[in-house]
This record gives sequence, C-alpha cells and structure tokens, in this order.
Amino acid sequence: MKIEANSTLIPCFCDAIFRKFSWKKFLCSRNDSPEQRRILQADRILNCVFLSLLGVILLQACQSSADPSKAPDFMLLNLHDEPVNLSEYKGQVVLINFFATNCPPCRVEIPDFVLLQDKYGSKGFAVIGISVDQNGKRILPGFAQALKINYPILLATSKVIRDYGNIYALPASFLIDKEHRILKHYTGMVTKDELEPIIVNALGINE
Repeated sequence: MKIEANSTLIPCFCDAIFRKFSWKKFLCSRNDSPEQRRILQADRILNCVFLSLLGVILLQACQSSADPSKAPDFMLLNLHDEPVNLSEYKGQVVLINFFATNCPPCRVEIPDFVLLQDKYGSKGFAVIGISVDQNGKRILPGFAQALKINYPILLATSKVIRDYGNIYALPASFLIDKEHRILKHYTGMVTKDELEPIIVNALGINE
C-alpha cells in the first residue's frame, strides 16, 4: 500500500507550521539594530524557501492519493508463469496475503485461509497468496502441496512490495471489499475467527 497523504493530518500539520513561522517573527522593529535586521531578513528568506518546498511536497502527496483506501492493482506471475491481475477479481472480496515459506507464523495461518477459501469461495470470496521467497518457483509447489493450498500463489516483485507499503514484516495481509477498498490491514498472523465476520459482512451474507 502506498504511503498516502492523510486528508486530516495535512491541514493540522500545515497549521502547526504556519503558527511556528508566524509572520510577526519576521517584522523588523524600529529599535532593531542593522545587524538584527539582517538576521531577521535572512531568517525570513530561509523560512520562505522551506515553506515553498513543503508546499511542493504536500501537493505531490495529495496528487498521489486520489483514493488512499484503494488496494493497488498488480500483475504478478503464478507458479505456471501465467500473469494474474488483481483487477480480474473485481466484484469479489479478496484476502491478499504476503508470506514466505520460512516464516513460522505464515505457515500457521495458511490452514485457516484454506478453510475460508473452501467455505466462501463459491460465494464471491478469494484468497491470493503472494510469496516473497527468492527461490519461489522451486520451493513453492511442494510447499503448496504439503499445506493443501487451494488458492493461487503469486510471485512478489519489488513493485508490489513497494505499492503495498514496503512490506517490512511477515505475514502481512490485506482484506479488501468488492470494490477493492481496503477493509483491514494485518501485520502478523491473523486467524479465521478474526477474518470471518468481516468477510461475511463484506459478502452481504446473513448467517
């Protein structure tokens, strides 16, 4: 998930900045010495430059966050070298799970994902596993068979890791709704009991 500009934090941050750099600080008093006036003028110029740069940064952040809650689309290869796009799952509730085969919590949570896929797959739910293993094509087929994984496993790229917030800890999961808006982001292991109520609600199922 890309790091996005927060519509609430930005105005507060800007307000704090402008309070800090109040123009009253830059007004020269008649009693100021020439040396003090030069210092104040230099300070004013430096702070104007700072505020201009800050404005450029915030503008770029705002432009890059048209819909900060939307899961970034991706095109990744599966274990058969076939391209898979997230957009193909439009209209489905999707759990995107970043994992690695040498990550113990990742292995522990996968059976719950298998159960959820089996129970809700026919009702519009899908799990997508994204492996960050370096030798994924070699080790993942046996791994998937051993854990009886019943959902697609894709091979991560540096772009998808960056787009989803520079994944820094595994496992990391994103539960998205039918419009692919992010409902929940989990860092660390997540269980069936935590996921199921949200999935049922997103699918509109009355149990």
